[in-house]
Amino acid sequence: MSSLLPKQNPNLDFDEATQKELGKFLESENARMRLQQSIHTFTDLCWDKCINKISNKIDRGEETCLTNCVERFLDTSLFIVKRLEETRKKL
Repeated sequence: MSSLLPKQNPNLDFDEATQKELGKFLESENARMRLQQSIHTFTDLCWDKCINKISNKIDRGEETCLTNCVERFLDTSLFIVKRLEETRKKL
């Protein structure tokens, strides 16, 4: 399995500024990945909760349910993030 991994090239040592830039890029990509995972989760949960029948159109009740469902999850997620930030600042 280790033969499938790329070998480290000792000539690719990055300076501190480049390492920081790479770190910020990776952090940004991880945040994007978490957001996409959340959207996928919201979509699955709200679809299962709101869509009763499969057809070529979503009826008004299903549309309202989907909108309310996603908004509720987003509001809850924002509330939790804010609460965690407040708790972290107190420490």
